[in-house]
Amino acid sequence: MPRCARIKQKGGGGWYHLYCRVSAKKGEYPLDSKQCRHRFVSLLKWLSKVYCCQIAGFCIMGNHYHLVVRFDDFEVLDRAELRRRADKLYPKGGKMLDGWLSAKWERFNERIFDVSELMRQVQSAYARWFNRAFERRGRLWGDRFKSTLLEDKKQAVECLLYAELNPVRAGIAARPEEHEGSSLYLREAGDDRWMMRLSELTGIRRRSEALIDYRARVYYRGNVPSKERQKAIPDRVIREEEARGFASKGLYRKRLRYFVDGLAIGSEEYVREQIDALKRAGIYLRRKNPIKQGDMPHLTLREQRSHGV
Repeated sequence: MPRCARIKQKGGGGWYHLYCRVSAKKGEYPLDSKQCRHRFVSLLKWLSKVYCCQIAGFCIMGNHYHLVVRFDDFEVLDRAELRRRADKLYPKGGKMLDGWLSAKWERFNERIFDVSELMRQVQSAYARWFNRAFERRGRLWGDRFKSTLLEDKKQAVECLLYAELNPVRAGIAARPEEHEGSSLYLREAGDDRWMMRLSELTGIRRRSEALIDYRARVYYRGNVPSKERQKAIPDRVIREEEARGFASKGLYRKRLRYFVDGLAIGSEEYVREQIDALKRAGIYLRRKNPIKQGDMPHLTLREQRSHGV
């Protein structure tokens, strides 16, 4: 069966949850070292200056990663801005870039607004580094990366909470910000100037207050397991954090599900629009409906299992 085409925001822009696992045996965790995590973060820092997007958050685990990104709406950039970004992507490509014709620059303009191009660059660059660093050969990533289109900022924040809590759910960190491979760790350390501002995610202008608000959301969500026998942040830790400034006890204590396998997440109307677009493109031939996720306010769209009528 052919692969389902990725759902992308019409006209460019949009929020995305991006996810991929490494090719490893059970019990192997190739990304579980400071060196590997730091390299991945450095790639995100570098490429966020090349591509027209903002990194909202991420979490790098031992055998997979989560990344939440917002792309800018497409626009035709002037040659000076394109050259500035191209110089960052190809720091030793001066002569090559001097020889680019207009068609090449137009293609580059399109590339830097494309989520697929960003992920191709992230994963290929990281795989090359990893194979050199650990003297290995072959494929690093287990499969093509998964991409979920998020309707708006509200869905993006929900997805961020899910991603930040991965270390807690896996039992490798008692507090989410203790995991060095998470965006919350960097925000706590003050190393987040290259990322989307927390004020954009929380609506709170002052950074210190926005960080408290964001941490509260993560902690309260993490206090409730999303499935049976899953690790959670203990009540004792919640009380300690409340004593340090959390204000709204009980906020964001709903369960999180389904941010990995979905193709789109949002309101029923939004998900139905994505289904109709796939039908018009001939990708969905069978009946398809939005899927309600328990008591969550959003619905999801899953990939078509079969293309038979």
